[in-house]
Amino acid sequence: MNRKRILIIEDELIHGVFLKSSIENCGYSVIDIISKGEDAINIAIQEKPDLIISDILLKGRISGVDAIEEIVRHVNIPFIFLTALNECAAVDKAVRSSPYAIINKPYDEKVLIEVIDSLFK
Repeated sequence: MNRKRILIIEDELIHGVFLKSSIENCGYSVIDIISKGEDAINIAIQEKPDLIISDILLKGRISGVDAIEEIVRHVNIPFIFLTALNECAAVDKAVRSSPYAIINKPYDEKVLIEVIDSLFK
């Protein structure tokens, strides 16, 4: 079976590690956990993952939404946003970027995996 490759963009290491573990336990491969939008752009364009899971807000100059917008200008990769935000300009911008899904933190691991599985079916 060809394992689907997923890139995680998350600036909180503990969240990224938990997410990676959950994803790998379900048979998917995680390319990396990237904490900065700038780095995520370069890696996504080089590696061309099957899916990107990104936090909306990241520490640093570039948000997760901005990083995703730049990535999809170069390669067509589906993406899912994770966020602890409810309503704000960043969430509105994320919605306009047409993600496969936006999942609120704290999220149910089972729901996240169901969303990922549905994307790859």
